[in-house]
Amino acid sequence: MPESDGPLPINPSALIHHARSRIEAPSDRWGTNYRRAVSDVYFALFHALTLGAASLSESGADQYELTRRFEHRDIRNVALWVTDAGTPPSSLRLEPMMASAKADPQVRGVAMAIRRLHSKREDADYNHAVRFTWSSALELIDIAEEAVAIVTAPAFGASDGGRAFLRMLAAQLEARPPSDA
Repeated sequence: MPESDGPLPINPSALIHHARSRIEAPSDRWGTNYRRAVSDVYFALFHALTLGAASLSESGADQYELTRRFEHRDIRNVALWVTDAGTPPSSLRLEPMMASAKADPQVRGVAMAIRRLHSKREDADYNHAVRFTWSSALELIDIAEEAVAIVTAPAFGASDGGRAFLRMLAAQLEARPPSDA
């Protein structure tokens, strides 16, 4: 493996490619490859969003350090707020950003993908009663691939809605003190 001068971000596209490879391999009777593929694609979208949000942070901290501070609930909460399934705390002062994010159909689509992938990732990793099949895993891979393509396109961060969405994610970091970990 080549040496690096610094941290290398996780590559969301590589995670999606890896997930596709997993489902093409024969799976055991528990569907382990399908479960891992579902988890991989959730993390592809998670990392695409954290990289985008960290790039907008005004804290002055290292971008890759910031990506490590995001929590799954940060991403899930913003997705819930944008899809009208939750209300942000007033202390975050997100009202102007919320209007821009909610008005953007691509942002709402990404938010719905986050909600679905987050739920399915929890099932894949923790709920042994849920069974995944090749077709269900493939559907989730396709959803993640589309969402990652939207989020990583320069137009997303340049649009009012996309920028607002990423700023709402960054605002959660800025409202939370850095951890010592």
